[in-house]
Amino acid sequence: MPVYLYYGEDTYSLNQKINYLLNQNVHAEWKAFNYIKLSGNEKNIAAKVFTEVMTLPFGEGNKIVHTDSDYLIGSLSNEDNNQELENQLSRIPASNILLITSNKKPDSRRTVVKTILKYAQQEEFLLVPCWDKKEIVNLIEKYAAIHQVKLTPDVTDYLVEAIGNNTARADSEFAKLAVYASEKIISLGEIQQLVSNHNTDYQKLTMAMLRNHSNLAIAQVDKLVDSNEHPLKIVATLTSVFRTWLITKVGVEAKLSDMKIAEIAELKNPKRLYYLKDEIKFVGIQKLKNSLTLLLQLETELKSGTNNLTSRIIEICTI
Repeated sequence: MPVYLYYGEDTYSLNQKINYLLNQNVHAEWKAFNYIKLSGNEKNIAAKVFTEVMTLPFGEGNKIVHTDSDYLIGSLSNEDNNQELENQLSRIPASNILLITSNKKPDSRRTVVKTILKYAQQEEFLLVPCWDKKEIVNLIEKYAAIHQVKLTPDVTDYLVEAIGNNTARADSEFAKLAVYASEKIISLGEIQQLVSNHNTDYQKLTMAMLRNHSNLAIAQVDKLVDSNEHPLKIVATLTSVFRTWLITKVGVEAKLSDMKIAEIAELKNPKRLYYLKDEIKFVGIQKLKNSLTLLLQLETELKSGTNNLTSRIIEICTI
């Protein structure tokens, strides 16, 4: 089938599938000519895509024309051209592939999307929800099997906590563990030395700041810095968490629906809202607003060369 539609929030797995499709179809020596990636919000992007996909490949192998679904579908918004689209899709040479990708599923209610789906082989790359421990266990065990790393239950539990639903990190960490293990079973102590658990560190830090536990917050900041976490990355993570808390608190007090709060907060999984509400149940809006303001100030300071990370964290703990 010459049309493929890949979509989903697990961008690492999606990109791996793209690379697999590329390696299976495009000859390495002719890649510069036969792998065409077209992107950009141009009015004539659809015309460029179909001009390329109708042109036969150079040299050996097949040809792939790769474009983003938002740009392509956006330029095909005129439903009157649907018959022309169908004619184009049905005439793609067998040696060519039209690859359409997106981080979200295209709206199948639209006529042009229905037409594309009629000709496309589609595959979804779902990101495992961060709260779904059972699925994260399956993810960890999947990459352990791929890299032939033997796990004990306590090691599995630690890696579930440390890696979470990060497929890119799971693949990377298990590639490293496979070299270290050399087919032997790695102990929990060894794993803890090899795989850092920043997820728990960040969770403890944000909750300490929320509850005004300055000593615990400082200890967690020091731990992250000692693990070579860049201060700007620390601030970016904290800003994201406090922003989500603030939106949730404002939404709750404004009596917005859970669906609306989840939409505004850009929650990938609306079920997470239950836990967010519980975390900020006894926290005032002003605390969250002032904390977010200080974090934005801290980001500016760090970018200008002034490292006030610890002092700003302490200041937030006093609000």
